[in-house]
Amino acid sequence: MNIVLYGVPAETARQIARKYDLNLVNTPDKFNPAGSLVVVPPMTVPRQLLTFYNAMLHHEDAVDAVIICGLETCDAASTVQYCTPPGKFFSLSGELEAEELESELILILDSLFAEGNRINL
Repeated sequence: MNIVLYGVPAETARQIARKYDLNLVNTPDKFNPAGSLVVVPPMTVPRQLLTFYNAMLHHEDAVDAVIICGLETCDAASTVQYCTPPGKFFSLSGELEAEELESELILILDSLFAEGNRINL
């Protein structure tokens, strides 16, 4: 499974990667066949957004979910949502405490992993 986290603190992303045995990478261009977690820090520079957008479009079929934290304050939210495959975009409040954020991410990912297992049976 390949998951993209946008705006999620690095430590939370590391904990999620460990829990789901995903490789941490910094761009969709580095997806690993065993499963990856792309951690994307908030971007404000148009060139960064364009690079991210192009990488997402190039690897669209490999993306299982994009989860954005802080949609309400994210200037790049529409770009991130636009380059996400339909039905694979999730958003969380940017006002969640670290423990709440991790719990919400786990709820989303547990449902995705369970869904993936049902499809593969």
